[in-house]
Amino acid sequence: MRKLVPFLKGFCLLAITFAVVVFTALTYRASERISIKSYIFQTNNSAGLRVGALQDINDISAIDLRNKLIKKYVSEYFRVVPGDSSTLDRPILRSLSYDYAYNQWLNGEAKNIEKMAINKQFRTVRVMDDGIKAIDKPADYDYYGSEMAKPIFYEIHYFTETWKDSNIMMIEPETDQGYLYIEALFKPGIDKDIDVKKYLEDGKNPVGLFMFKVTNIGSKGIR
Repeated sequence: MRKLVPFLKGFCLLAITFAVVVFTALTYRASERISIKSYIFQTNNSAGLRVGALQDINDISAIDLRNKLIKKYVSEYFRVVPGDSSTLDRPILRSLSYDYAYNQWLNGEAKNIEKMAINKQFRTVRVMDDGIKAIDKPADYDYYGSEMAKPIFYEIHYFTETWKDSNIMMIEPETDQGYLYIEALFKPGIDKDIDVKKYLEDGKNPVGLFMFKVTNIGSKGIR
């Protein structure tokens, strides 16, 4: 009986070794068949923020295009990324602004953003279509028919969510809202002075291709 025990132990050890070798071989074979597939993930449960089919610019109305550009501008104007060391370097905001308007941002909201980024805060902004109002647009003004874009003041009602500590995303963000007033030149279509092919090959954001420029900025906070 005593001779049988070492024999059984040796047999079990041999079986375990064989199982490990087989498992390793199967794992290696499986790794050879691995393929990586790319997917576009839905960033939010809201239907309005889901990725959709590409749209032909000719199928987008002037108001819809204007609103999309204004929303992008406001997003760049207020967004805060924790620890961002390039807060003042915002090419999109720069391309959509004349020098005067961009300097207004640098001397105003940009200073607040810089402090928030250093403190590792995170802020997002949201604008609804019905929150964009053209204040002084003439009743008979036609974005398509006007040969020269007219500077028009817009009142933009925005909503922000701010996480004071970006490392604790489980906590509820602080919500706020306010009005941003901008004066902008806008005409539907692509800026004819831009070489589209070179512009895109240089890796620049497509939003800068459109004929949209902010000339002046103002704001009025509310609670």
